Amino acid sequence: MEILLACVQMAWSAGDYASGDAFAERVLELTQRATEGAAGIPALVAFPELVGLPLLLCASDDQEALRAPSVDAAMARLARRHLGRWHASAWRHRRFGMGAVYATYGVAAHRAYVGAFVGAARATGATIVAGSAFLPDVDEEPSSGMHLVDARTRNVSYVVGPGGTLGRTAKVHFTRGRERRSGLHRGRLDDLQALHTPLGRIGVAVCLDAFYEGVVGTLDGRGVQILVQPSANDAPWDRPWPADPSRREGDVWLQEGLRAQLQGRTNLRYGVNPMLVGDLLGMRPRGRSSIVANVAATGLGGGSDPPGILAIAPDAEGEAIVRVRVPIPT
Repeated sequence: MEILLACVQMAWSAGDYASGDAFAERVLELTQRATEGAAGIPALVAFPELVGLPLLLCASDDQEALRAPSVDAAMARLARRHLGRWHASAWRHRRFGMGAVYATYGVAAHRAYVGAFVGAARATGATIVAGSAFLPDVDEEPSSGMHLVDARTRNVSYVVGPGGTLGRTAKVHFTRGRERRSGLHRGRLDDLQALHTPLGRIGVAVCLDAFYEGVVGTLDGRGVQILVQPSANDAPWDRPWPADPSRREGDVWLQEGLRAQLQGRTNLRYGVNPMLVGDLLGMRPRGRSSIVANVAATGLGGGSDPPGILAIAPDAEGEAIVRVRVPIPT
């Protein structure tokens, strides 16, 4: 039996977040492109890291904030307009600074983020890894409706299917700089999950996490067969790699990243790495999305250089859909 693996190299722009409906339409359009011609077989569609982040600004109902030259400028604009709401959230939830921002807009952002991807999953029948967003813990219950459970905010990735949410994974390791200053709380290795889906057991390692042996080894040990790495690499793809300037950023991703991490694993069979591209809020992420395989376990990708690459985006800046049909993992 075959399955379809697809990753969306989304080029984000302010128009994608003009409203919750605009975001949902964009997600549906990309999911339909990713699953075109795949009726009747299980399909996985993976979106990139941070794809839901601007929904915090969308939830503020301030369209100009989305066109700010930087995240800091957008926050400064919202502070001038919504300071009273921020103060109320800060005292109610005992969260200050960026924590108050997340508490103020988190429920509305969660509703737009999860709703868009569940809608796309229902329309296409796909299982979707919904990239990630900065969100507090939000849940829904008949008497309380959708509400804040815990105001601590994480860089969290949801997995959804036609029936609704299947699970969520919070990023464990943060990059230096903006992410460490963003008021986020880390995920825990103990919370990493193997989610049972029609394609097999899926696990998520958000961006940097997939470079860590502790994360990948934990997911392999829990029986994950398809590892998805939603990524947003906010650096030129061809720059010298900071840890070793004799190497290029993009080469390191392919040589040391998800492809390399899969080889020789006990349960891991396939890896899916969707990359974010575009220009929004002063962030210009770049990267080539790819789908890779554990060569010894699957017998696939042995002829690529480096071995294990099944499909890869043509460049690191343009929007692309990367797809491949493979045998269902066993």
